Amino acid sequence: MDVNLLKIKISVNTLHKKFLRECYNYAKKSKHSSTHNGAVLIKNDKIILRGANVLPLGVKEIKSRFEGSNRHLYPNHAERDLLFKAAKKGLSTDKLTMAMPWLPCIACANAIISSGVKKLIIHKQMIQRTSADWVKELKNAVEILKEAKVKIVAYDGLVGAEAYMHGEKWPA
Repeated sequence: MDVNLLKIKISVNTLHKKFLRECYNYAKKSKHSSTHNGAVLIKNDKIILRGANVLPLGVKEIKSRFEGSNRHLYPNHAERDLLFKAAKKGLSTDKLTMAMPWLPCIACANAIISSGVKKLIIHKQMIQRTSADWVKELKNAVEILKEAKVKIVAYDGLVGAEAYMHGEKWPA
C-alpha cells in the first residue's frame, strides 16, 4: 500500500522513530497468529500508556481464539486495547497523539475518532507491506480519520525493532 497515494505526510522526526520502536517492542506481548501490533498514547512528547493486540484482561488464551476468523474477533486490536486501558484508568485521550506501526481498521478508526485522539503516527515501511486483503478497509479508515480532522503522519525509515505481520518477521 502506497502512503503517498493516501496523501499522508511523511516524517523523519526522531521522536516518531522512538515511539514506533516502543510500539513494536510492546507488540511482542501479542499471541496473535498473524500480526503483532502495538500502540502508544503520547502526551507532551511522553508515552503515557501502551496497548497491543491481545485478549481482554481475564479472558483465557485458548489457541482457537487466535486461529482462522477468530483471530480478528477475540483479541482487541492494539488501538482499542490502548483506548480501553485509558478509559479504565480515567485518562482523557482528548487531543492526544497515538503511535502505531500499521493503519487502523475502520472499527479502530471509529474508536480513535470517538476518543478525541487528534494525531496518529504510523510507520511507512509497515504500511508498504500491507496485504491486498486490507487495502480497501484501510483506505476507508484513512478517509474517515481525515474527515474527523485526525492528522496522520508516516515515519519513513527503520526504527530499530522487529516487525511481525501476516506471519512474516523483518527488521523494522
